[in-house]
Formats: sequence, C-alpha cells, structure tokens
Amino acid sequence: MIGAASGKPMVIGVGKPMATVLLFAVLGGMPSDLFGTMVFNAIILSLAADITLLAEGQEALVVGLGLFLVAHLCYGLAFLGAGPGGWLAVPGLAVFGACSAWLVRRQWRGIDAGLRVPVGAHALSLSAMMAGVFSTLAGQASLELAVVAAVGATLFYFSQALLPWARLRRSSVWAQPMTLALYWGGQICLVLAARWGLGGKIGP
Repeated sequence: MIGAASGKPMVIGVGKPMATVLLFAVLGGMPSDLFGTMVFNAIILSLAADITLLAEGQEALVVGLGLFLVAHLCYGLAFLGAGPGGWLAVPGLAVFGACSAWLVRRQWRGIDAGLRVPVGAHALSLSAMMAGVFSTLAGQASLELAVVAAVGATLFYFSQALLPWARLRRSSVWAQPMTLALYWGGQICLVLAARWGLGGKIGP
C-alpha cells in the first residue's frame, strides 16, 4: 500500500506478492480437508493474479481477472453448503448480483469493448463467492467465524469489484492503495475464518 501511494513500482513489485504469500502463514500449514484445500488454492490463484497484474497492458488485466475468477469460485465452493441447504446463499446472490450488475454497467462506459466480457465474468464469479460465504451465516457453524468470513468476503468483494476501475482509470492517487487495503483485509478475514476451524464446523 505504501508503494502504491508513493508510486514506486519496485516497492509494489516486491511487496504485493510477498503480502499475499504471508496468507499461507495465516492459514497455518497444509490443509487436510476439502475446505482447507479450496482456501489454499484460492490463495495460490490470488498470488498468481497479483504477479500477473504487476505487468501493464490489457492482456495482463484479462489474465489476472481470469485467475481471480477461479480464486473467487474456490472461496465460494469452500464455504458453500452450510446450513439447511445453504439457503442464505440465495439472498446473498441476489443482493451482490444486483450490486455487481450496477458496478459493471458503470465500468463498461469507460473500458475497451474487448474487456467487457472478462469484466462481466469476473463480476459474476464475485457474486458466486459472496453467495457461498454468506451461506455460512445460516448454518450450524460458529456464528462468530461466519461473521468474520462474511466481513472478509465483503471487503474482498469491493476490492475486486473496483479492480478494473482502479487499474484502467487511475483517476486518484488513492485508488490503488484503497483497493489493496480492502483486498488484504478481506483475504486475511477469510483465511482466519478457515484457520480457526469454520470449515470443520460446517454441517447440515
């Protein structure tokens, strides 16, 4: 975030991937179940996206969005299934789906036509992630851990929803630091919820 605010590419190039690597330490060791494995894979994909997005240009953005798309689906699948049918996934999908549609419509006005499909698909995967994470609030999992996960997913959601805008517009010196703060705050909450055993407490 310091590198982004100061506009020093070298600091960003080293600091951004390293900060994401530290999420493995937060997770704590290799996972032994499907829930932990999906979260672990989401971190790997996020790290790959972080490295890809260090490059400039539309191609790097498309690849980065694609990697994040799969990371979102990993998070969503990891958390999905809590509660009686995970019923809270439905309102979560409706609320954040509508929010994604509004944000995409706003972003499409100022981006190249070739980016519209990747940006739209990226937004859909974000909505799927939110549906999966919010489903934990309806289950028998620890409510405290479910809230931590929901807060983390919400922070992560807005960091990712604003990513194309921050990447392409660069209209404010604080655009990138703001998205990075939301990004790592959200990731830490999601990974902490996994480390503290939310996955093991999810059940029908």
